[in-house]
Order: sequence, then structure tokens, then C-alpha cells
Amino acid sequence: MTLNCEKIINENEKLKLSDLEKSCINTFEYLNLHHNVNFLKIKAVSKENEFIFFDNISHDLKLIDILKFKQNCDTDILFEFYASDDENNNIVKSHLNSIKFSLQVFSQSIFNKYMEKTIDELSLVDHITGAYNRCYLQNYIQAIFSLANREQKKVAFVKIAIDQFKAVIDEFDYSTGDKVLKTLSSSLKKSVRESDIVIKISNDEFLVILMNIINEENATIASQKLINNFSEEKVVVNEATNQVLMKTICTGISIYPDDATTLDEILKKSDIALYEAQNRGRGQVFKFTEEETHTIDFF
Repeated sequence: MTLNCEKIINENEKLKLSDLEKSCINTFEYLNLHHNVNFLKIKAVSKENEFIFFDNISHDLKLIDILKFKQNCDTDILFEFYASDDENNNIVKSHLNSIKFSLQVFSQSIFNKYMEKTIDELSLVDHITGAYNRCYLQNYIQAIFSLANREQKKVAFVKIAIDQFKAVIDEFDYSTGDKVLKTLSSSLKKSVRESDIVIKISNDEFLVILMNIINEENATIASQKLINNFSEEKVVVNEATNQVLMKTICTGISIYPDDATTLDEILKKSDIALYEAQNRGRGQVFKFTEEETHTIDFF
């Protein structure tokens, strides 16, 4: 038992030095080496959410057991064990007491890594919409510019505002306003590529960064898609009456490096383009140009 305790303590020290993903991989490798665990799922489960950290389960596997370790009043760390045949099933079952002993220690370290990751993400993610926030933009903009320069590609910055959003708050309430913002965030994420980035830039405005665009027309087509997709979204205002609200957005586009080469200038020119789009009516796209924007009257 002393030797087993030393192994567990040494392994747990490795977990403490790793990130969440590596901690889960190390846990699986330990269980595989010492207890013949070949198939494992590790996840955190709370009343509202379930997050899977590790999963190498395939079809047609037999569930052996589930070990649950409560971390606080809301969250459990679960380990699900599977086997491909009866022999492996029996081996793992015979080791379950030892496995449980080690996972009582490992689960706490995995939970701590999970909390660290959650805190890190919260500092970069808007808590209402789940989109990235302005802090994320400030931290990663130089990497975005550097990648574009290295690959000699353009990046479109699309500023987005909900048409007549203040009227939603005035007529309904801030809770309904939050629903509209959440719906918009979800719609934007579904409408862009995985490589593109959705950011909540202010209280009621978003910025979509379209990576590696071909030209101005490409950015305009993508922006029109954002507008069209959101116009089809329905926000339930009253569950009892099934009353729904449908809104539109306008978009203003500036392109790096054609229009500007710094974040401040890019955002300024996206703002100008958005202002002009809103001046033209609901559901409008406007691409920043020096010529046209010189004539814009902000007052």
C-alpha cells in the first residue's frame, strides 16, 4: 500500500503541473498502465451543465462502472469505464477498489484544473452571450495581424449593431434585451467559419473578424449572410402567449491592411461604416471607403 501511495502522490504532482487536457490524458495513461483501463470518459457534471474532458469511447463497448467524486455542492467529477470484451471487463472490475483510491486524489486535481480553465475563459468571454470580449481582442489582435501578414491575406472586421435595440429595452425589459443579444451571438457563431471570431465589443454591439478573406466583395457577401440569418431568428418574449420578437442588424466593414493597420484605426473605420449602414435603413451593409465616408454627417 505504501508503494501504491507513492505512485499516486507522484502521479498527482504531475497532474498539478499540467493543464486540464494533459491532466486527463495522464490520468488515463496511469489507469491504463496500472489497472488495464483501455476505455475511459472523464467529465464534470453540475445541475445545469456537463463538460467532457476526455473520451476515447467507441461504439459497441460495455459499461463497466461509473465512479463519482463530489467536488462542491454543485459539481461532480465522473469517470466512466468501458470494456471491449469480458476479459478486460473482469480485470478492471477486480481493480475498482484501487482505482477508486487513486481517483479520490486525481479527481481533486482535475477539478482544480477545470476551475482554473473556467476562470481563464471567463476573463476573456462575455458572461451573457458566451462570445469573446474586448479583453480577448486586445490580447490576440497582434497574433491575428501577424498571421495575416505572414500569409499575405486580408482580414475583414465587421462591426454589428441591432437596429432599434433601445426600443426593445423600452418596450420590454433588460431581460428581453439579453435574450436578443444571446440569440444574435448564437446566430453569428453559426454563420461564420470555425476560424472566424465573434466578439461582443460593447453593451449592444458585436465585432466579427473574418480571417483570410479574398477581397472586399467576399466580406460583403459574408456580412449579408450574417444579416439574413439573424433576420430569421425568433426571440420568445412571452412564454405564455408565445409572443416572439424578430430583429434586424446593420454591419459596417473595414479591412486589414487595406483600410488601416492598427486596431484603433480598424475599429474607428468599422464604426464609421456601421454608422453609414444605419443611416441607410435597417438590415444594411456598408463597406468603409475614404471617398464616401468623407461625406458622412455624424451630427
